[in-house]
Amino acid sequence: MVFKIIKISHKICFIGIIVFFVFYNYSASASKEPLIRVLISKNKNLRIRSDKSIPLIIKGKKFSNKKIKGLTLKNEANRTTIFFDKNKQKIYDLKNKAKIVVKSSDGRGIWVGQKRYSGILNLFVLDSKILVINILGIEKYLSSVVGSEMPAKWPLEALKAQAIASRTYALKQKGNLLYDIDSTQNKQVYNGLESRTYKTSRAVRSTRSLVLTYKNKLINALFHSSSGGMTENSQDVWKNEYPYLSSVKDFDKDNPKLKWKRQFSSGELQKLFPKIGGIKNIEILNITNTGRVKNVKIIGKYGSDQISGVDIRKRMNLKSTLMRFKFIEEKKYISDNEKPSFKVEKNLIVLGQGSGHGVGLSQWGARYMASKGQKAERILKHFYKGVRIKPFSKNYL
Repeated sequence: MVFKIIKISHKICFIGIIVFFVFYNYSASASKEPLIRVLISKNKNLRIRSDKSIPLIIKGKKFSNKKIKGLTLKNEANRTTIFFDKNKQKIYDLKNKAKIVVKSSDGRGIWVGQKRYSGILNLFVLDSKILVINILGIEKYLSSVVGSEMPAKWPLEALKAQAIASRTYALKQKGNLLYDIDSTQNKQVYNGLESRTYKTSRAVRSTRSLVLTYKNKLINALFHSSSGGMTENSQDVWKNEYPYLSSVKDFDKDNPKLKWKRQFSSGELQKLFPKIGGIKNIEILNITNTGRVKNVKIIGKYGSDQISGVDIRKRMNLKSTLMRFKFIEEKKYISDNEKPSFKVEKNLIVLGQGSGHGVGLSQWGARYMASKGQKAERILKHFYKGVRIKPFSKNYL
């Protein structure tokens, strides 16, 4: 009987040792997860609040671990103020470069405006702006990014490809002074907890730590929505040439918005190009091998100018540089009490295909390849030439 008890106790001890090491290894692994600092807001007015009953904890020069339900920051007439909950009777002034840290133990996150975020918030007062920077582990961040950049209902392998590309892209941005990356299309979209789903979390979890490298360095893992049949060489869009960002066949024909059209009136063109008095004619000076516009000559009422395809796309808010131009004449009725008449105006129509800069991973192309049974690794190695997929190491930065 004593022997059996000793034997059982040895088993329990052995199991306890195993559990301890599993937990220790998991904790050690989790502690190594890189943090990412994301700029999520830059405004003059801001409201931050807890989700429900669990309070927020804030810390700053004037406040030490203060528990609150919410806070409001305002900048008016070069004065930045803060008050807590709805107590407008007690308002504090915040000096330029002031910093406040906001934390919560609530898994439902912290409300910033209309969106919820996990992790910690750093608030900075810089001149007349209030910056909100969300600090969290890269993997939690990616669970939202994947759902912000791709529909969660898309095939899992496409979501996994997006997760690896987005992880690489974000880690490549690390090292700036106040924050690493912003939450807009300028970098990659991050909508907080609202875009995190079971499927996006699964895609991130199953690719944990994996990044894209070229010659043992993180690549510039650019991606876009749809290229219109062929992705673009990096040097044909920007000055820098990256061997892994070369033109390849895209599979984005299933994109319902593959083809697009924009029309601009004479008056709209004058507002967009006031220096030359609008646009009367456009000459395409050169195009890339994939057919995208590199440079154009625009001719207006007061002269002409040359502009790149990238710049004209930005100025006119067009979906891509895979575009062509044509003018149509339209009669405009002029109301006159004495003698009504018509005025002929030239409107510009821009016809195009694809969406985005066209470099790197095509999201619609990834969707198609995944729907045909291709794995994330195969998808990524198609759109990024000569890359390797490895667990992240600081040596890759």
